[in-house]
Amino acid sequence: MDRRFLEGLGLEKDVIDKVLDQNGTEITALKTQLTTKDTEIKTLRADLITANNRVGELEKVNVEDLERQLTEEREGRAKDKKEFELRALLSKEGCTDTDYLLYKLGDGVEFDDKGKVKDPENFMRSVKEQYAGQFQEAQAGGTGKPSNFPRNRTEITPPEKNPYTEKGWNLTEQMRIEVTDPEKAKLLKAEANVG
Repeated sequence: MDRRFLEGLGLEKDVIDKVLDQNGTEITALKTQLTTKDTEIKTLRADLITANNRVGELEKVNVEDLERQLTEEREGRAKDKKEFELRALLSKEGCTDTDYLLYKLGDGVEFDDKGKVKDPENFMRSVKEQYAGQFQEAQAGGTGKPSNFPRNRTEITPPEKNPYTEKGWNLTEQMRIEVTDPEKAKLLKAEANVG
């Protein structure tokens, strides 16, 4: 809309100015809205391009290969866990060369769902019979040093000292025994001839 058109309609100058001012305000608001929408469109277009590029990169990924690698890792981890379990069991039983026995046993060992050796007692009995030379026998000998005497220290308990005797006097131990096992305390007192 322009001034000549409005003058041609026979409108007065004041009215024409008001109409043009109102029209200018409305056009300015519409231009602002258009600028805002243009900015939004540009942002969305840039986001779409970025997303399309990412999709393109993801389409290049070989999902089957990743699944294969994941399966191999899981199988390898399970195998390592079973080997660790077997190695620990053999070592606990006194095996002198666990690597050799692991090699000889190969994949013939049965494991349960949790990765533990099935029926470990029978398994170890069989392995000890078949590979007897691979297990230590407790033997005394040597120069008398404690390190020269292989022992299973978990099964050997040192003789208990009587805390009520003059030689083994221990007030703390006396109190512990009296609280935890009064019958044992009576026996030890009687043994030490203490009232």
